[in-house]
Amino acid sequence: MTPEQMLPKMSQNASYHTPLTVVAVSGNMEIAEALVAKNPKLLEIPGINGQIPVVVAVENTQMEMARYLYTRTPVQVLLEDYGYHGSLLFLNAIFYKMLDIALDLFNMSRRLAVTKHLQIESIPIIVLASKPDLFPGGCDLGPLTRFIYSWIQVKLPTLPEPSRSNKDHQNTLMRKLLKGLSKWTGIDEVYRLKVMHLQAKKLLRGISEETLALGLKERSETVDEALLFAVRYGNVDFLVEMIKNNSELLWSTRTSSSSTLFLLAVEFRQEKVFSLLYGLDNRKYLLLADKDCDGNGVLHPAGFPSPPYKLSTVVGAPLQMQRELQWFKEVERIAPEIEKERVNTEEQTPIEIFTKEHQALREEAEKWMKDTAMSCSLVAALIVTVTFAAVFTVPGGTDENTKGKPFHLHDRHFITFVVSDLISCFASCTSVLIFLGILTARYSFDDFLVSLPTKMIAGLSILFVSIAAMLMAFSSALFTMMDKEKWIVAPTILLACSPALLFVLLQYPLLK
Repeated sequence: MTPEQMLPKMSQNASYHTPLTVVAVSGNMEIAEALVAKNPKLLEIPGINGQIPVVVAVENTQMEMARYLYTRTPVQVLLEDYGYHGSLLFLNAIFYKMLDIALDLFNMSRRLAVTKHLQIESIPIIVLASKPDLFPGGCDLGPLTRFIYSWIQVKLPTLPEPSRSNKDHQNTLMRKLLKGLSKWTGIDEVYRLKVMHLQAKKLLRGISEETLALGLKERSETVDEALLFAVRYGNVDFLVEMIKNNSELLWSTRTSSSSTLFLLAVEFRQEKVFSLLYGLDNRKYLLLADKDCDGNGVLHPAGFPSPPYKLSTVVGAPLQMQRELQWFKEVERIAPEIEKERVNTEEQTPIEIFTKEHQALREEAEKWMKDTAMSCSLVAALIVTVTFAAVFTVPGGTDENTKGKPFHLHDRHFITFVVSDLISCFASCTSVLIFLGILTARYSFDDFLVSLPTKMIAGLSILFVSIAAMLMAFSSALFTMMDKEKWIVAPTILLACSPALLFVLLQYPLLK
């Protein structure tokens, strides 16, 4: 084909994908290199959706393809039409975590990050604010991963120029072994994570400095909206960096409701954002005294239910009720005294809102607690019955000549049986009484804060002890009767551990 034959035939009624936009989806580097070598103009022609090949590659998470096309796409293509393709590429590069491309675009044109294009719904600064996982504060690392993260040294990579011949040449045996080892130990993943964090911090610092040059109107349309998204998604790193450079942003408000950052933090249940209040000076009292257009103070949003996606992370209706109460009590503790009695435009105080809006959840939590307590108390009662009878049914029999003393009285297996049976019986009785206390509770709102969850956790924990002790008693009784059959020990221990382990696995989310 000639270079001209590779271009799509455009008409007034239809548009077509180019060969390069198609291969950008599949990620075939060999075909892409051949196409670009034959006709570089393909880099500039959008497909059906109006996106040039590099944007298509980013949206389809073809990282190698995206970096290859980006290094060959002319700069003027990205910046023409008020930076339409550049803005689209910028926000997609942030969303799909290709921050090396985003950083290079920012260095090329810093205004792209904070300027809203008429044909694009979002802007890069808002996308960055909506991605807390790009920053250290949005990642929950385990102990080992944290150690590797703090120890490992990284440097920011530059944009590569992928070439198949170079890639094949570099894949030596030693390089493959080192790559496999770092991947197996998790070092490779931690390295990429730390690089991403450094890139995100560098990009955020640059964008934060750029926002200082914006006028008041531009700032309200872009920066204020970005801050609200950061609060909604709990992006603490973004908020701290932006406010550090411009403390006036503390008073940013949502246009539709005039809600301040900390009112929104309470509404969206973002505890990390709300905790930033403790690091402020006397300004926090001014912020806590603010109210929205409906007259709601900082305590009113705590009275409304949490967003469903936040409540879904908590197991069971009682613990959801507890989490709601914890939020309300914490905001109540830090809020000015007058906020407790403040009424909104509907003449409602915070506690009235909380009581009304959480009545359905309280009833659901009460039903859940009673059903669970009833089921567990039934199990505990059965264990009491079995263990009470078992202690009088002596393994191995009794000696009539010694007034009914057991034959194996001094056998260590028999002693283990007696002790385990006693523990199981008394633990079951205790758990029955605890579950009985749950069934007869008042089920007021305050009971869900400490009393009821503590009773449920205690009851389940003691019931587990009872089950484990019962299994130990059964096993030791079997060992007493089959003292000379050593083969029975291993399978019995293995089978006895299975129910106890299963109980832990099933109840662990609730206990945690």
